[in-house]
Amino acid sequence: MTHEDRHAMPGRARARWRVGSVVVAVTLLAVACTGNGDGTRGPRAEPSPPPGSSAAPAQRAAPSPPPATGLRGLIAYSTQAGDIWVMNADGSNRRQVTRTRDPAFDFDPSLSPDGRRVVFRTSRGRYGPDPGGIGAEGIFVIDVATRKERQIQPPQGGLFPAWSPDGKTIAFSGTRGSPYEDGILLMNPDGTNVRDIGLPTGGNECATWSPDSSKLAFCHHGGDGNWAVWTVNADGSDPRQLTHPTLTLPRGSGGDSPGPWSPDGKRLAFGSQRSGNFDVFVMNADGSGQHQLTHAADGESPAAWLPDGRIVYASFHGGQPLPSWYLMNPDGTGVRTLPQLDGAGDPIDWLATAG
Repeated sequence: MTHEDRHAMPGRARARWRVGSVVVAVTLLAVACTGNGDGTRGPRAEPSPPPGSSAAPAQRAAPSPPPATGLRGLIAYSTQAGDIWVMNADGSNRRQVTRTRDPAFDFDPSLSPDGRRVVFRTSRGRYGPDPGGIGAEGIFVIDVATRKERQIQPPQGGLFPAWSPDGKTIAFSGTRGSPYEDGILLMNPDGTNVRDIGLPTGGNECATWSPDSSKLAFCHHGGDGNWAVWTVNADGSDPRQLTHPTLTLPRGSGGDSPGPWSPDGKRLAFGSQRSGNFDVFVMNADGSGQHQLTHAADGESPAAWLPDGRIVYASFHGGQPLPSWYLMNPDGTGVRTLPQLDGAGDPIDWLATAG
């Protein structure tokens, strides 16, 4: 499978610049890691100004919902220039955490539970070759206050780093055995004690932690490239397939990808192409009760589930290089815009307990 195929997956592959996924319809799927948010060495668009500036990308011409207010928490995001920024959820106290130079690119940030550090994927650092083209690169941790950073893992490269809510573990995807397969690996926040939790053969990526750090949701395909949402206990036991894509699409071009868990851990948001376009869905944590929340012509990807029950999602319109950001009730109503995230790439990390 080619590099492009692997990053056409629908998952938090959002972790890369989707020009124009994690995700989203063939456009978003091809977007999941194409363009330049994925650390590739191709031409990049000119850097965008920080979100919230007067030059930031404008909302679509269609009437927009009113902006959301009263938001709390801490958000980490990457810009089109390839740097990591952190701000309060209301857009205040915005600060740049990393500074890169072309062709380097930092993206896919995940905050520590105390908000003091960020783990992220980067084209910088030293890591082994990637013969399977899965997109494995450096994984760094940086202190938000001091800007001191270090590469923690792995020698062979990795992707999709995700900090557990209890702060004890970072999950990431890394190659194992065949260069065309990857597994979900865990490590301590300093990069030690790396272990493979032993998932089924094939592609295993885009892990997201349950609120109590006991489970992971992830996307998996067994070789056909069409991704399904699975869950597994953090010790690798009881892997379960929750969605069953029935796609008639080219190899590696679509499927389902996990998004955030509900604050109580009883439900899971996910992106799915089952309706023809990538939309936001929710389901119970056992896979039951799957239903669609968004029905727009755009490609949409869930990004965060806030303590008050509302869901944050990215919406890619046409070929725009950056998404528009929205907030909605868990039943899909009450849509509001998030203008403070104008210019932010998908994915973001929203730490609702900080800030």
